[in-house]
Amino acid sequence: MVHFEHIEYLWLLLVVAACGLLWIFAEWRNRRKLEAWADRQMFGRLIPDRSRWRPTVKVVLALIGFALLVVALANPQMGTKIEKGKRAGSDVAICLDLSNSMMAEDIQPNRLERSKRVVNNIMSTLAGDRISLVVFAGASYIQMPLTNDYSAAKLFLDQVSCDMIASQGTAIGDAIEKAMQTFGYDDPDREWEKNKGRAIIVISDGENHEDDAVGAARKAAKEGVRVCTIGMGLPDGAPIPEYDPRGRKNSYKRERGGTIIMTKLNEEMMRQIADAGNGVYVRASNAGSGLGEITKVIEGLEKEDYGEAVFSAYESRYQYPLAAAIVCLMASVLLFERKNRKWSLSSLTGAAILFLLIMPTDASAQANRKQMREGNRHYNKEKYDQAEVTYRRALESDTTDFRGQYNLASSLYRQKKYDEAAMHYLQALAAPDVSDSRRAKALHNAGNSMVKAGLESEQQGMQYFQQAVKSYQEALKLDPKNDDTRYNLAYARRLLQQAQQQQQQQGGGGNDQQNKDQQQQNQQQQQGDNQNKDQQQQNQQQQGNQQDQQQQQGKEQQKQQQAKPQEQRKQDAERMLEAVKNNERQTLKEQARKEQVSTNRHTDKDW
Repeated sequence: MVHFEHIEYLWLLLVVAACGLLWIFAEWRNRRKLEAWADRQMFGRLIPDRSRWRPTVKVVLALIGFALLVVALANPQMGTKIEKGKRAGSDVAICLDLSNSMMAEDIQPNRLERSKRVVNNIMSTLAGDRISLVVFAGASYIQMPLTNDYSAAKLFLDQVSCDMIASQGTAIGDAIEKAMQTFGYDDPDREWEKNKGRAIIVISDGENHEDDAVGAARKAAKEGVRVCTIGMGLPDGAPIPEYDPRGRKNSYKRERGGTIIMTKLNEEMMRQIADAGNGVYVRASNAGSGLGEITKVIEGLEKEDYGEAVFSAYESRYQYPLAAAIVCLMASVLLFERKNRKWSLSSLTGAAILFLLIMPTDASAQANRKQMREGNRHYNKEKYDQAEVTYRRALESDTTDFRGQYNLASSLYRQKKYDEAAMHYLQALAAPDVSDSRRAKALHNAGNSMVKAGLESEQQGMQYFQQAVKSYQEALKLDPKNDDTRYNLAYARRLLQQAQQQQQQQGGGGNDQQNKDQQQQNQQQQQGDNQNKDQQQQNQQQQGNQQDQQQQQGKEQQKQQQAKPQEQRKQDAERMLEAVKNNERQTLKEQARKEQVSTNRHTDKDW
């Protein structure tokens, strides 16, 4: 891939093209004059030494030489070289609202899609700054930690949707607290240093149903973090559309009484949050997003020194077009317009071809292949950290190389860096001309990485499981016959269901339903005891056997209750996979129905 350091100089090529057009016009005019003076067949007799093609070749060589000089002046760069330099920037956390109200279409195409465009515009203005992404509705999750890899951030941003978070609502305060965590606040392993180089940008419609968002913004401001807000929507409001399984809009969300819900932009709330957070508030509309003030805030943040960083710089290759330009200009000067045996066109052509053959070729592609082979050797020797470094070097010249991204992700997976591995598996999908089988394999492994990351993270487990389910589903679309992907999808859904139940239990919901289930079990046990009493009256010998069996069952139940949660999770997952393998869909539905817990939320609003 060619990169020009001074691409603006390439406009001079238009001047070279204009000179070529002027020469063509002049040559045509001279021919007309000669034809008026003498017949074309007489030219050979009147001017015997005149060549028919040499003048044209002479001018063409001169034009090519000047064009190559312009290219050399623009300094083409290819390949990369490793350099060390200082890295400085600010930290920006973006909190994106994913509640159902963000699907309202008062801003086209809808509030969520417009919010994604706003985030992309913000990232386009960043230069060396780190960015993190927090998604929230009734609860909030860190979708992406701080990073300066904007391409990876865009991949994570493309995956967000309103169905990612099961608990609906709008908890802006909790999202601000999660954004502070991405900066390292309240992290026992990191020392918190107060500075003015951090900012939080909240993108929402302002319908805060859950917590004290103003208090959270005021707390962040005390730590030197500026909180800015972007209001999505219009004050007049709009209904919330609902969609069928095929993605077609079929109705609007209604209250219990049947009235259509109208969601409106709460500008007063968004202004209060911005004022408490020492930030600014802007409102996005169909005309624009008004990011000018937000950009000024980001540019005004103090730049923190991140220390020395190893980065790649392009290697200049201006020598090649410069050498070719010199050859063309020399050939144009040495080539006579009249016939000359000593300087024939064939000899000049042969000299030019010889020069091009002896010119050194671009070695960047060969270097990349060499680094890939070296990385594969480290990987096969289980030196995964060295393989990671080598693969990263190979990707510096072409970040869209599928094999490089895939191998890098595999080395990260072996080092148990599951979140980074998933990111690079997804980045491999951006490579051009990738077959469906390769894409399915990358999505499958991305799902595996997210499952592993979810099992290791208690706080973000549900988020990782949701992403894993989506990756497995996309992989099955490309490769429907892959049984491994289908089994892993069932496993991820099982883990997601358990994570949702644990979250609901921690939030205080589900107690009433559990009491009802226990009452039903007690009633069933009482019925069983009545049956046992009837059987005891009929046969006294069977009574002792039944009591022994009941005691054994009680002991087994106690052992199962004393088992570790992880072992129980593994056993449940094995039963889940076995059920899927045997196509026992009815069994899965029955298990899901028995284990569902009602969510007694502290708010009736689910948008």
